[in-house]
Amino acid sequence: FDIDFDKARAAWEVWGSTNAEVDGAQCVNGFAFEGTDEGALDYALNRAIDAWYNDKEWFRALQKRVMEQDWSWNRPALDYVELYHGAK
Repeated sequence: FDIDFDKARAAWEVWGSTNAEVDGAQCVNGFAFEGTDEGALDYALNRAIDAWYNDKEWFRALQKRVMEQDWSWNRPALDYVELYHGAK
């Protein structure tokens, strides 16, 4: 979640925090964009490129945070199995 668009959700998703103002830029995990037009995508890409060139330390921390997150199907699959067995 991009801190530019959804600060509270970004803080909660990444750190379990409810206060994005306290966590600041350490609670993001990407660069979001609204819409499906090329302008929206271009704006997000420009922000990512700007972060890469002008704040490499922060960008590397972002990379590390994202790589440490579990985006596999392991947790959703276990949740489904528990739901299935609970419905029996």
